[in-house]
Amino acid sequence: MWKWYMDTNRQWPAAVAALLLSLTLAGCGGGGSGGPTAAGGDPSAANGAPVPGARSVPYASANPLVPYIRSVTVRADGRPQVDFQLTDNRNNPVSDLTAANLRLTVAKLGFSPVGNLTGSWQSYLNTIEIPSVGTGAVPRMQATTEAGSTGTLTNNGDGTYRYVFAASITTITDAAVVNQAALEGLDLSYQPARLHRVGIEFRNAAAPANATHDWIPQTGQSEADGLYDYDVVATANCNGCHQTLSAHGGSRVEVRYCVTCHNAGSTDANSTNTVSFKTMIHKIHRGAGLPSVKSGTPYVIYGFGNRINDYSKVVYPGDILDCAVCHGGNTTATHATLRITDAGDNWSFYATRESCGSCHDDLDFSTHYGGQPDDANCMSCHQNGAIAGAIATRHKNVTRAAASAYEGHVISVTQSAPGQQPVVRFAVTDPTNKDAAYNILADPAWTDKSSRLAVTLGWSTRDYTNTGNGQQNASSVSINALTSAVALGDGTFEVTSPVPIPDGTQPPGVPATGSGAATLELHPRQDFGSPGAPDIQSIAVPSAVGYFSIDESNGKPAPRRTVADQEGCLGCHGQLALHGGNRTDTVAMCVTCHNPRNTDRETRAIAKTPPTDGKTEESIDFKTMIHGIHGAAFRTHPLQIVGFGGSLSVFDTTAVQYPGQLNNCRACHAGDSFALPLPTGVLGPSLNTGANAADPADDRVASPMAAVCASCHDGDSAKAHMVANGGNFDTTQAELDGGTVLEQCAVCHAAGRVVDVATVHGL
Repeated sequence: MWKWYMDTNRQWPAAVAALLLSLTLAGCGGGGSGGPTAAGGDPSAANGAPVPGARSVPYASANPLVPYIRSVTVRADGRPQVDFQLTDNRNNPVSDLTAANLRLTVAKLGFSPVGNLTGSWQSYLNTIEIPSVGTGAVPRMQATTEAGSTGTLTNNGDGTYRYVFAASITTITDAAVVNQAALEGLDLSYQPARLHRVGIEFRNAAAPANATHDWIPQTGQSEADGLYDYDVVATANCNGCHQTLSAHGGSRVEVRYCVTCHNAGSTDANSTNTVSFKTMIHKIHRGAGLPSVKSGTPYVIYGFGNRINDYSKVVYPGDILDCAVCHGGNTTATHATLRITDAGDNWSFYATRESCGSCHDDLDFSTHYGGQPDDANCMSCHQNGAIAGAIATRHKNVTRAAASAYEGHVISVTQSAPGQQPVVRFAVTDPTNKDAAYNILADPAWTDKSSRLAVTLGWSTRDYTNTGNGQQNASSVSINALTSAVALGDGTFEVTSPVPIPDGTQPPGVPATGSGAATLELHPRQDFGSPGAPDIQSIAVPSAVGYFSIDESNGKPAPRRTVADQEGCLGCHGQLALHGGNRTDTVAMCVTCHNPRNTDRETRAIAKTPPTDGKTEESIDFKTMIHGIHGAAFRTHPLQIVGFGGSLSVFDTTAVQYPGQLNNCRACHAGDSFALPLPTGVLGPSLNTGANAADPADDRVASPMAAVCASCHDGDSAKAHMVANGGNFDTTQAELDGGTVLEQCAVCHAAGRVVDVATVHGL
């Protein structure tokens, strides 16, 4: 039986009542105090008490460090008493913790007029910041932490500890803080009937760790009793992009801990911006898209040492409307990898001035629909059937949702031997309607002038070059299926390639071998408007890929190797819809064009803004381009690529702010596909396609291992090291194939070697 924290004099919205029922039936995830909660509600069973008599693990080397808060009580003098344990992940005790390595917080969940299961934390520990830089002119309150050396730490010698705060939470003795709170309208009073949270930050450990504990002082109820956890966002969901969320020197790594200070009662006095988690995080992620930023007001926060942090140029890599990519609730979670939390659905149930105004920061709530002095009336408009509609509906990306009704299928590729013109049979079906087939020649989604359905062909899967494609580039052969497809009468269609598989008899005289790929690029159009008010938009549908044999000895196609983990890409981007949304969510299709032989030579010739890198062309090989884009903050020279229509993209830190750890190759790579040596047959990317762009024989290329490493490590000294060890940035594929140029990178950097790539990157 769940025990719910609530204000009994408030009514729950119907949607919340439904949520409570679903939680009662299904249980809740998330929460916990530094570790998972065991079935049955006994957190200690999951965290594990320190093993009696076990050898203690030194604090400085315990990795991971596993803290768990056993209980919190408020003593008669108002000072919280915290009993906690510290182990490694095998429950061996860590018994040499010192007070110098601790910082602690304590906060209460404030009242909200919107509902019982929402609100903002308010710290009992506060300081006053005096503005000294920026636009701020008046002092403001900021939550703070208590240093462990201030209170009393008792070490029981067995991995268990007791800490008694120096500060009382029943009586705030700092008159300046009390007066400032009154000036700002902040309630610092002790309210024992409300939900409280204690947080501990462990510093100077081998791996940072935070622990939190929620409880109600008046009743003693805690998480161990099934108490409702007010967790709106789980750290694991943040780490989908950030990999290891960390701040303030790296010792604060858990959202549950962050919010105890980053609450509505804390303001950066220098910028006058609140540092409340829900406002600050929303505004940071929207960044360059904030209405205030677009109108000319930068979004900045001054941090430690008055260092300015300007978030005005942040470009969120996903869909800013996709609230559920961070918030995971039982009702609204749409991503299978999301961590579900008790309050994860709150974003869709509760409209508040703070949450809504954080992204929509051009709203003036003093005049908004007659003026909104508090949040009490927000839900009268922001719900189903009301004037503004449901929050989840208003944040729904209708075109992305519509994509679920389309699925492409490459059924077969015949006549694919050298010299033949391949015939591709395919279909497009509706998974939401029993896989009913679309008639791409008649259905409205495909007959709009802007609809697109292309069949492409590329070769060879060992490493694509598309040599002999009849073009002055290395792109795949593209066929407009909407104008050339033939209906077969069973819901399938076929197109015939105008370009034969090269047999070497035509220039440049290079036959295709091995296997090839056929893909579908799907871009239907759909009307999302109402009668008399059409709203026709394009829908980005995931591309489909099929493989075929060209001259494999067994007649079976060999798919292209998997290097990039597509789910890793989508973990940050949500959806990868590129080139006008024509190529979507399918890395296996992207690499058919973004191959070692392809460059931006043609588009540079028509560049609207000429690049400044001094190059006549830049490789768009996937393995170097993607590293170059994501590594913007690390590179010495920003990658510059001219795209469709001559548009220049400069991938510097203005355009790209990679949110994760750049050295974590596994965030993007499938398995250990980043390891050296590279598989046999991987080609060196062309740096200069020579006098005849269609013929790879006159290309000047980079050796493949050096090219990959230099896509991040592009400085002169790093490249000189590569050259000294066999790498080459001005050679030919023939010299690579013949062994004239022989990279020796793997001698030192292969798995298990002295400077293994995984070791160097801290993996």
